[in-house]
Formats: sequence, structure tokens, C-alpha cells
Amino acid sequence: MSPAPAPWYSTTLNVWTLAATIVASVALIKLVVEAWRKTLGSRRHVISRIRKVATRVSPDYIEELFGEPTWVSEETVHRYQAENPVPAEELEVELTKRTWQLGRFGYLTTWSTSSTVEFYGLTTTSFWFRPRLKVGTTLVKLGKSRISTLSDPDHVWPWVGARRFTYIESYFFGNPGGYRTWYVGVNDIGYYPMAPVGWEEKSPAERQAFRSVARINTVLVGTGSYQEAGDASIFANSFGPNQDLIRLLEPGMQLVHSRTAAIRDRVNALRWGRHHKRASRRYDKAVKRIQGNTSQP
Repeated sequence: MSPAPAPWYSTTLNVWTLAATIVASVALIKLVVEAWRKTLGSRRHVISRIRKVATRVSPDYIEELFGEPTWVSEETVHRYQAENPVPAEELEVELTKRTWQLGRFGYLTTWSTSSTVEFYGLTTTSFWFRPRLKVGTTLVKLGKSRISTLSDPDHVWPWVGARRFTYIESYFFGNPGGYRTWYVGVNDIGYYPMAPVGWEEKSPAERQAFRSVARINTVLVGTGSYQEAGDASIFANSFGPNQDLIRLLEPGMQLVHSRTAAIRDRVNALRWGRHHKRASRRYDKAVKRIQGNTSQP
């Protein structure tokens, strides 16, 4: 009787081939996912991480999501006085402001103690970054929705300096909002900002027109347990990211000259000029429309 023929396959060889195929496939999938996150899927990847941010979480948790912050600064705030008066120094709290640059999309800013995040906010600087945010029960599209999308605010803080400006509105929704305060408005480094020039002299119609034209480019949310949060002085002159710090990192301000950056700066200056003219025309039309509606019986 002749011996049985040897099988056409090798069990050992097939096992090693299968293992190598699995390892190569996993490495290829990771490479594709990483490339997607850095290119076409970068916006979605950023938004997916922002969804995990909340108040009262650990600052270390935020750094695990976004890495080391680009800018860090310290400031002293004060808790509201308790029913039983205590010395002023016992009310002092040190908050650390951290700002992350989200590529070309915008900035994430947090204010936190050593153990918890007290405030956090998002600023868009790009047409391609317009996440939908929930302010109370109202959905706004960052960088697109006008301030008038929201109801009348609890408080308003407009500020215009020599070259900087901010416009902040606050909203408090009680228990349905988790006893947090929302701060909505315009950051001067955000996407197409509009300055509240001459706010104190504006008529009610002009203020209403400003809210109907100005885009929301920054939304912050946080606890209201600090005195400086009650009058928005916690943000100083920077409603979120600080333009004076951020511009030092821009290519046009760096030591090494970049021709590409110079061209981009000129293009951005032209775009800003066109935006300012369009916003002025829309503001004038809105004022006339509102004044016409109020004058009708």
C-alpha cells in the first residue's frame, strides 16, 4: 500500500501568514485613521473630543484629550461671600487659564482650579469650523448664528479699546441648565468679529440691529460661584483666547520670515476689509428696518 500524499498546504506556514496579515492590517488601519484625522476628518475628530469636555472634570482629563496647552496663565478670583462673613483672603481662589490651538479651526479655553475645570469655552476662527452648540435649549451654529438668535440676555458687557474689543452676553437657566452660566458673544480674534462701537450711545434700535448682524464666534459655560464671573471681569479683555498672546505665534510675527505667511496676511486683510464693509451695510439696513417697524402704529 502506497503512503498518502503530502497535503498541498502547510499548517505552520498558514498560521504565520495569517498572523502577519492581521498585524499588517491593524497597522494599515491605524495609519489610515491617523491620516484621516489629520486631513479630511480633522474637523470631526476635534468636535468628537470637544463633546467630552464639561465643567467639574479634572484638568488632567482635558490634557489627555488635547495634549499640552499652548498658553497658560494664572489669575486670582474670589468666591461669593458666605452667609457667615469670612476674611477676604479665605475667599481667594487661584484659577489657571489654559488655551489650546485647535489647528486652523479655533481655540479651546478653560479656567480651572488644581482639581476641577470651572469654565470652558470654544472660539471659531474658520469658515470650516461651525459646530452646533446648545445654549440652554437653543441651538446656535458657532461662527454663523447671529446673537439675535438668542433671547434677551441677563447681562451685557460690551468693551472697545484702542485696537481690541469684546462683546459678551450672559444667560442663566437655573436647574435645567445645571446651575451654570452661559457667556455668548464676540471675541476679536474669532471668525468675522464685529465691534460694539459706541454702545453706550446706541439707541435700542441700533443695539437690536447689532445683535441681528453680529455673529456668535465664542461660547463659554461655567459655574457662577465667583464674584468675577458675575461681572465678566474674569475674562478681562479677552473673551476666551487672548489675541495679544496668540498673534505672537502667527507666522507674520515670528523671527524667520515666511513669504507664504506674508501673502496670507495680505489676503486676510482684504477679506477683513470686505467683511467690515458688508457688516456695516447690513447693520445700516437692519437699523432702518427696525426703526421702520417701531414707527408703524
